[in-house]
Amino acid sequence: KTLIIAEHDGKTLNPSTQKCASCATALGHDFDIVVIGSGINQIAGEAVAIEGTGKVCAKDAAHLAQPVAANHAAEVLAIADGYSHILGPSTTYGRDLMPRIAALLGVNQVSDIAAVEDAYHFKRPIYAGNAIVDVHAPENTKLVATVRVASWKAADGGGSAAVEHRPASAAAVPHTRY
Repeated sequence: KTLIIAEHDGKTLNPSTQKCASCATALGHDFDIVVIGSGINQIAGEAVAIEGTGKVCAKDAAHLAQPVAANHAAEVLAIADGYSHILGPSTTYGRDLMPRIAALLGVNQVSDIAAVEDAYHFKRPIYAGNAIVDVHAPENTKLVATVRVASWKAADGGGSAAVEHRPASAAAVPHTRY
């Protein structure tokens, strides 16, 4: 099962989340979406409409309002059990958050998935997109990856998943502020 980390601006869901859903579908996995922030009911409502979504986990707290990776990573780790893959967009937010999640889980990160061959075999661009490399990830560990959003079409709407509201799992980190 795959967990997708939703990206949003505090008001609306970023289309990169729908593109991560297309990648998860290509993996052949069921997927859930986690929305992290403050006052995110409308955003969670947008996420449930993504076709194929199993459920949306809404982690809502005041200290999660800003996209601080140190705070958001703890919330992802709190729900990461039961997921073999954790996907985030290859955007500024995803490139900040996903390496932290991978490090806390003690695994390597796969970056910029552009195509899926199977659940642990991907294609990604290198040399400024002038070459494509095959990436084979170990199958016995949790996979943390970013999805190259320019390579995927947005998943369709029409889904009807349920929203599961959860409180924050950790307090705000004292060493980082937005």
